Amino acid sequence: MLAQERPISWRSLNNTIMRTFASSIALLISFTATAQWSQVNTGISDLSQGAAVLGGTLSHLFAKAGTSMYRSTNNGDSWSEIQPPIALNPTECGFLSNGRYIAGLNAATACIYYTDDNGDSWTEATGAPTATVVRGFYEYGGGIFAYTSNAGIYVSLDGGTSWAASNTGLTNLNVVGMAAYGPYLLACTIGGGVFRSPGGSSWTASAGIAGGDLNGENIWNMGSSLYYTAQGGARYRSTDLGSSWSAWTGPAQFGLGLLEVKRYVSRLYIETRHFSGGLRDSLYVSWNDGSSWINITGNLNATDLNGSGIFEYNGYAFIGYNSISPGLGIYRYALSTDMGEALAASIPTVFPNPADDRVSITWPHDLGAVEYVLLDAAGRGVMSGRLMPGTAQVELATLAPGCYLLRWDDAALAPVRVVKR
Repeated sequence: MLAQERPISWRSLNNTIMRTFASSIALLISFTATAQWSQVNTGISDLSQGAAVLGGTLSHLFAKAGTSMYRSTNNGDSWSEIQPPIALNPTECGFLSNGRYIAGLNAATACIYYTDDNGDSWTEATGAPTATVVRGFYEYGGGIFAYTSNAGIYVSLDGGTSWAASNTGLTNLNVVGMAAYGPYLLACTIGGGVFRSPGGSSWTASAGIAGGDLNGENIWNMGSSLYYTAQGGARYRSTDLGSSWSAWTGPAQFGLGLLEVKRYVSRLYIETRHFSGGLRDSLYVSWNDGSSWINITGNLNATDLNGSGIFEYNGYAFIGYNSISPGLGIYRYALSTDMGEALAASIPTVFPNPADDRVSITWPHDLGAVEYVLLDAAGRGVMSGRLMPGTAQVELATLAPGCYLLRWDDAALAPVRVVKR
């Protein structure tokens, strides 16, 4: 049936938004899971320089250790050594797009290669950046963006075959991360803070980040805001699509600093640094966009994780120990354990998403009825109504294409992003 819709009461809407906003910080609570991680290093011959999972295809997982590259067809139970794109260069990162695996390298020559046969052979990408480190990839608006240590950002519009620089206005080319919100791409740089671009065509420096905090560390979206952390521990939040930033305290889980932030669809991972009887790292995962966190550090030796790479694949999370902790290698954790399923079950499901004219929202019966409001990318309420338990449909036909956010009058429930095509 169709969800009940009614004209927006702006007083009610404002109260709903404020309650949700206030609770979004208050409810950043943490559960401690009895996570059990297992070493998965069978077949890897040398762990003296650490190891890391790089990426994967639908059938193969890729990893590196020392100067060797490996792949696995059984979720890391065993590994086989393969020839990397360049001899003795096991690559720095990987990305999957339409069945093609794209590898980023630290090299004096071309730094992007791709494989269409799961690493049996590699092809040098046309126009790839050279003499740099490709730190990662980000897909947005039909393009794949590669961000680098000194060559800025490159974009591919043909699935990784060819690349071109996309640096107009990007005055700092040392990029450590990317994010997106609404119509904008964001680039986090070391030395220039944050830059914003409408689709990656040209870049403008964002305002509000102090001069001493321009050495960026992480950038990501969480709920209805963007977040940025700097080397040294400073934290900022943007509520205007990354145009301007203001200092933000953050929850206790964030410790002394965030070494890594990774998003895999609906799950957000952070690796944080703490003092607790010594310098320690902790791993957290959130199934509800930061409203609550589960500590999944478990049985890991957390002293020297040191941002060694969080990767999710086929229902597992992976973490690799780097050269600071030689010999430990790669660990694996099953995501179906502990409280993950319980948290996921309490999140409303929206289908299809992206959508055309309407979406179906399935609401768990044990949560009762709920009031909702749909916000556009600027935070304006464009629709509100009431959902009864079960499945209801919400009409989107009158809305412009773009990103919207479904918020609920129960602040304990995570917002849901909806994309109108």
